Amino acid sequence: MMRKIIWQALLVTALVCGTPALAQKANAGQKQFAQQPGMQVLDGLEKQRTPNHQQILAHIQKLARSHTFKHLFAPLPDNRRDTAATVLLNMHNGQSLVRAVGSVAKQDSKQTKWAVLAAFALFPLDRYALLRELQGDDRYDQAALRRYANVAGMTVSEASDVPDIVSSTPLIESVALTVHGQAPDTVANVKYRAQDEQEWRQARALEWEPVQQVLTGPIVHLQPNTRYHIQIELQNSGAETAELSHTVTTRPDTPPVDPDNIHRLSDFYQGGTLDIEALGIQGKPGAWAKIVGDPDTPITVSQEDRYAINIGDNSYIYFENVTTRGARVHGVYAENAHHIWFNGCDIADWGRQPNIMKNGRAYELEDAQPINYDSALYFKQSGVITVENCYVHQPTPSANTWEHGHPKGANAFLAYGNHPDPEYKGQIILRNNRFVGEPGHRFNDIIEGRKNGAALGGFVRHSAIYNNTLAYANDDALEIDGGQHNVLVYNNDISHTYTGISAIPARVGPSFIFNNYIHDLGDENGKQWAAIKLGGLVAGPMGKVNLFHNFITVARNGITASRFKDDDTFWVNAQNNIVITEKDSNMVGYNVYDPQAYPGSEFSHNLFYNLALGEAKVTDNISQDKGGSITVDQQRAMQLAEQSERAWLPANALHYIQGFTQVSADGETLLYGLKPAQPR
Repeated sequence: MMRKIIWQALLVTALVCGTPALAQKANAGQKQFAQQPGMQVLDGLEKQRTPNHQQILAHIQKLARSHTFKHLFAPLPDNRRDTAATVLLNMHNGQSLVRAVGSVAKQDSKQTKWAVLAAFALFPLDRYALLRELQGDDRYDQAALRRYANVAGMTVSEASDVPDIVSSTPLIESVALTVHGQAPDTVANVKYRAQDEQEWRQARALEWEPVQQVLTGPIVHLQPNTRYHIQIELQNSGAETAELSHTVTTRPDTPPVDPDNIHRLSDFYQGGTLDIEALGIQGKPGAWAKIVGDPDTPITVSQEDRYAINIGDNSYIYFENVTTRGARVHGVYAENAHHIWFNGCDIADWGRQPNIMKNGRAYELEDAQPINYDSALYFKQSGVITVENCYVHQPTPSANTWEHGHPKGANAFLAYGNHPDPEYKGQIILRNNRFVGEPGHRFNDIIEGRKNGAALGGFVRHSAIYNNTLAYANDDALEIDGGQHNVLVYNNDISHTYTGISAIPARVGPSFIFNNYIHDLGDENGKQWAAIKLGGLVAGPMGKVNLFHNFITVARNGITASRFKDDDTFWVNAQNNIVITEKDSNMVGYNVYDPQAYPGSEFSHNLFYNLALGEAKVTDNISQDKGGSITVDQQRAMQLAEQSERAWLPANALHYIQGFTQVSADGETLLYGLKPAQPR
């Protein structure tokens, strides 16, 4: 029987009662994953009849010196690693991880800190579930636990940060939805309708996100500036259910402009950097400032001017039809800004002059670093940014290829959404843009992130990159590395880059990469790596990447493990993707390359085919595609490889992804790749 439960009452029940048994259950599978440093030691101990403390400590010291794990053990001083050995010896003798930590703490309370930090280092994939259990035990000091987690580099919220049980962040065509205070195995089904509609639609169920310990996920394909009613049905392991209601309004297609705060460049621009900060141009909520460009009045600057447009930390500014030419470093620059919107801009000729070439890399000055990070649009530690309908092209410097080391050079957009105010972190929208280089003059990454290994790096959270054309780079077309909490990447056309989409590491998930068309990869030498690269799950725990309905036709590799801090483990849910590869040799032609086979990953209803082999080329673990792979013959695979933008395959209701899957008008086929221009 359905019970209506008041939001705050449900939240208090969840926080007070806790769910240690459920947390243990959620933890059990991950502890069996052999790539965790603690499991490597425990597996080695099984070969010894009576391992002693010193033998275990020797194993730990070796792991702590390794490139892969040394950063995990950094918070645990060398003279405290004997506590880690004690924790593992307890586990070897049959105790669970939480009991092993508790045994150390019970014996000597002064060792509690080191036992907890040891557990975080030894079992990085279990650290958040362990923290959840310890927080539910009143024998532990809660403030101290948060300090230990922060020392370990974990993302932890203060208790006072917990909002209403349901929170949401709207973008223009999507909403990120989060339910707080639940257990890992709670099922959260979601339905929604626009305010003027009577019929409810089904969204994809929310999923457990272990870092922030919430149920979360997006509702996609929404209309701008529309109020939506949302119903969430929660069901726990005891089969009890609760229904929550929520309303949210998507953001408008254009910001609300103050008619008395509109500035036309042709009326006041006299040349040089357009310094918005110095001019004092900014708006306020509900009344943005607007700057209107004119093709006959481009912002033109010389190499003496660092930026074409300097926004500073001003906010609530809408730029429309602005053209910039030149700038020594960045076309547009802002720092600690928020609520910035660019529509219809044209940016070219930014970046430092490549005056000196050494070993294939470009330098502005003899004693300087190679030219890197020069960006058409660089919003440093800024959030709530929209860039749409823009054309970004022809940077001054060109990036080197991998034959001269990691590519360095210019970018179209540099994502660094870690605004100092939590309200403004992330929330970056890039849509309907053309960011394109040229065959012999390329970007480094087209869309690059800063602080890639950090939970608050890159796009951070609640962002959407869609309907863009990204082409010609010597490294990645798009990086969402770092913070990927409800970051959406969809309907993008990606080509002529070394890698298509990089999501390594996923520090906080889940992210959603869907309906992209990735094809004709290759840097300026024709070298390529992968359509989608993943990795770093153990070294940079821990986020999940969802891949739905992508259409990938490449010569080399499709969904591919890559290394972050020497770790190529990844956590993925890949469903309804077409991945066709052309060539076959060592490390070439994999539809999926997943050597570590993290047990939490799922592959369902995908079409994997290698044209050279005449069958799928995947690592062994993928053969157990639990949802059933799509099979085709060579002729049909070649037909698909020769198609462009999109593909349609017969519909299968069992694999319909609520809210994501797009179906033909007759309901007979499912769409893979870009959304068609006209409904079918």
